[in-house]
Amino acid sequence: MSLFTRLLTTILLTILFGAICIFAQDDDWRSSEQLDTRFPYLKDKYEDTLNLPFSQVWDAAVKCIDDINCQTITKNPRSGDDGLYRGTITSDYCVFALGDTTLKNMKYYSIEVPFIRGGVWANARFQYKFIIRELEAGGCYVRIIGEISGREEHVTNKVHFWESNGFKEYQMMERLKMELGLPHDFKENL
Repeated sequence: MSLFTRLLTTILLTILFGAICIFAQDDDWRSSEQLDTRFPYLKDKYEDTLNLPFSQVWDAAVKCIDDINCQTITKNPRSGDDGLYRGTITSDYCVFALGDTTLKNMKYYSIEVPFIRGGVWANARFQYKFIIRELEAGGCYVRIIGEISGREEHVTNKVHFWESNGFKEYQMMERLKMELGLPHDFKENL
């Protein structure tokens, strides 16, 4: 094998290895179009304006949390200086998966579950936060913030938090509309 052939082979292998390393380190390999098609419920904010009185929307939000057998840990309604009501309702962490089906359920409701080599997930849970504000023109602004988490018990023995795919937040907003008698797209038993 000549010196030129060895040199050319070495250069080509170096370029190939470098390209593989560059692509392997690219964390943002998914385009926003790919995320949109895989996660149709994913949005920046889950919000809506409802043309109903504050007290009716507030009571319906509390009932929505009760309907999924979850506890409410904070309910803070208050009147502002302008005389309009506002408040937040926060649920406890609602466990939605235990045991053998935990990882499968976590994948269903997440963009990407944290990878822990040898990890065993004990549970998966979700917390809802309703922000409700009475509007001067009438009606209420409602925003739902969700937080997904799970407890890994074999390697880290800690609770980990990550990004939801938006399905649970969307369904809670639709449940609220259903509770208020508004047009909705709530899918029962999901």
